Amino acid sequence: MEEKLLLLRPTAEYIPQYEEYRREFLDFGGSMDGAGSLRRLESGRAWLDEVERFSRPETVPEGKVVSTQFILVREADDRLLGMLQLRHYLNDYLAQYAGHIGYSVRPGERRKGYAKRMLAMGLEEARALGLGRVMISCAVDNEGSRRTILANGGVFHSTIWDEEDQETLERYWIEL
Repeated sequence: MEEKLLLLRPTAEYIPQYEEYRREFLDFGGSMDGAGSLRRLESGRAWLDEVERFSRPETVPEGKVVSTQFILVREADDRLLGMLQLRHYLNDYLAQYAGHIGYSVRPGERRKGYAKRMLAMGLEEARALGLGRVMISCAVDNEGSRRTILANGGVFHSTIWDEEDQETLERYWIEL
């Protein structure tokens, strides 16, 4: 029987788990995609406040785009497994590099199919927003993310060098 997973909007109830998620990624050395500013903010409360600012056109920081933040929670034990950020539209940077959706699964919970299921749920949210297609990127050496994107209907578009992160990215489009 498949575990029940919930794609939720972040709430204060999970603040300790946001901080634990961050620590696990920092200890592991992963990129923490789809978690917004969590890497640079030590406080789960500060992160939650920033998530709220990004969710409304009148409060999103200049040069950024409105986005909806989600957390993936395993219902059985209420454990935070992953994060997904859905950007409502693309600015120049997102159109070149990051796309509409970023996501990550905590290092200790990988290779269990959570990313594939989380992305599928995120695509439903994108469809509900009225998006007709979404762009998603991954590092050229991230086989797990590539497989996740392809399993959700991703069609390869191109590769691009990301000067800021010093890595080659693969870009995919998914028709909704």
